[in-house]
Amino acid sequence: MGAALTLNPPTAHTLTRGTIHRAGPITTLLTLQGWYNEQLLAPVRTEILLEIMGRSREDLPGRCVWVMARLDATTSAGLALHGWSLDEPAAPQHAETPAIGSSADMWAGTLANSVPAARRAA
Repeated sequence: MGAALTLNPPTAHTLTRGTIHRAGPITTLLTLQGWYNEQLLAPVRTEILLEIMGRSREDLPGRCVWVMARLDATTSAGLALHGWSLDEPAAPQHAETPAIGSSADMWAGTLANSVPAARRAA
């Protein structure tokens, strides 16, 4: 039989903060916010973090990084970590909010304005 049965298919990646706890010459261990209440350590190749951080291995413990991860993973391999960043990402840019009372907000917020009068159910 071809495909393997998956009870819980993986979810999309989520941007999360990782905290470095130990940095060895080959493997660094970190916890991820939102993954097992930050109680499990995930292994990462130290060279990846050294390249991102621009610091020596001895300076890594206690530092935070941002990474895309599958937080529903049951193993560290299932995290599929990628998209590493040193800085906290900026908030997404939103379109300028129209002024209160302008025609742009007439259809938002109240039931009376959400359905045109001709289409209301009796």
